[in-house]
Amino acid sequence: MTEKFDYQKIYEQFSVLNAGALFLRDNNEKLKIVFSLINKNSDDIDFVVWIAPSCYLATNAYVGDIKQAAGGWKDRIEFFSTESLSFNDEKYLALYNLTDKYRVFCIVDESLTFKNTTSGRTRRLLTIKHKFKYRILLSKNPLSQGIRDLYAQAQFLDSSILNMTEAQFLHRFLPLYIDDFDVWKRDSNPAYEEQVVSLVRPYLLACDFQDNLRIEYHERIFDLTEKEQEAYRRDKEAFLAGREQVAYLQVVQRFQYFYTICKRKVEALAELVNEITNRGEKVIIYTKYLSEVKFLKESGIFKKGKFVIMSGSSNKTKALDLFENEINIMICTYKVESPRLNLKGCNNIIYFSQTFDYKDKLHTLSRFYHQDVVSLKVYDFWVNTRLENLIKDNIARKKSLLKSVCKMMSCDEALDL
Repeated sequence: MTEKFDYQKIYEQFSVLNAGALFLRDNNEKLKIVFSLINKNSDDIDFVVWIAPSCYLATNAYVGDIKQAAGGWKDRIEFFSTESLSFNDEKYLALYNLTDKYRVFCIVDESLTFKNTTSGRTRRLLTIKHKFKYRILLSKNPLSQGIRDLYAQAQFLDSSILNMTEAQFLHRFLPLYIDDFDVWKRDSNPAYEEQVVSLVRPYLLACDFQDNLRIEYHERIFDLTEKEQEAYRRDKEAFLAGREQVAYLQVVQRFQYFYTICKRKVEALAELVNEITNRGEKVIIYTKYLSEVKFLKESGIFKKGKFVIMSGSSNKTKALDLFENEINIMICTYKVESPRLNLKGCNNIIYFSQTFDYKDKLHTLSRFYHQDVVSLKVYDFWVNTRLENLIKDNIARKKSLLKSVCKMMSCDEALDL
C-alpha cells in the first residue's frame, strides 16, 4: 500500500529540528505520524506528554485511539488538559517536575487553543517549552482569525522561526489602518500571509486538510416585518441617544440582540426542525445568547421533552446521553464545552444566530470525532440587516484566509525541503 506521506522526509526534517507541526484532519494519519516519530527517537525519550482540551480527554474514543496507536508507549503517556495549565497549579507543577527529571516528547493537540499570547495557558506553555526534548503541534486548522494565530504556535516550536516580538510581528505583517467606521483594524493581505507561511514552512512536517465531513451548506435570509423594523430603529436610537462614543463590540452585541428572535426566522426554524425530525434525523441548533435558549425553550415551538439544552449551567453528560440515544433536537450555545466529542448520528446543524468569531463555528464541527464519513447539512440563518451583512463579510474573509493559508501549506514544496 502506498503511504500518503513521505515518512523518510518527515524523519529527516524532524531529526534536524526536534520540533514540528502536523496540520491534519485525518486522526488516523495524525496518530500514525506522531508515534512513528516517537518510536524513531525512542532512545532519547522517557515519557510522552499529551496536552489536549479537557473535553477531548473526557472522550473515550479520543483517548482510546491514542493508546491504541501508542503500542508499547501507552503506559508512558501522561495526559494534561489545556485548561489545567491555566487553572491548576498542582497539575502545572507536576508537568514541570516531569520535564525537569525526564526526557519528554510533548504533543499539543488543538494548538489553536494556545494562540493568545496573553492567556495563562499560553504563557505557561511557552515558559516551559525549552524543557521538552521534542515538540509537536497538532491541529485540524492552522488558524481561525488571522495570521496572528500562527505567532504563538511558532514561538512554541522555536522562537528563532520568526525571531521577533509579537508587536514586531504585528507591525511587520498586520499593519494598522482605519476603516470606514473610524475603527482601527489590522490589514492582512496574501503577500504577507505567504511570507509568514514561508517562515514556518520548515517546521511543517505534514499538511492535509481533507476530513471525514462532507458538508452541504444552505443559507436562509430573513427580512424583519414592518413592526420589527420600526422597533429595531427605535431600540437603536434609544441605545445611542446621548452617547458621543460607543465601543464597537458593545454596539454589535446590543444591535444583534434586538432582532435575533425575529418572527420569520423563528417560524422558519420551527418548520425546518420539523422537516428534519420527520426524516428521523438529529439536529443541533446553535445560538449566541442565553436569552435565545430561554425563548426557544419557552416559546412552545418544540414539544416539551423533545429537546435538550446544552449551556453552561446544563448537566452536559445527561444532555448528550439523551441526545445520542433518545432525543433528536439539541439547543446549544456556541461557547459551551461538551464533555465529549463523539456526536454520532447527527447530520444537521442550524446556526440560528451568527457570530463574528469564526473559531466558534470551526469548533462546532470538531465535535464530530469518529472514523466514519459524515454527511452534514449546515443551515446558516441570517437576518437582512446591515449588521448581519458585516458579520457575513467578516466570516467570509476569515474563511477565505483559512482556505488560502491551507492551500499554501498543502503545496508540494511544503514537504519537498
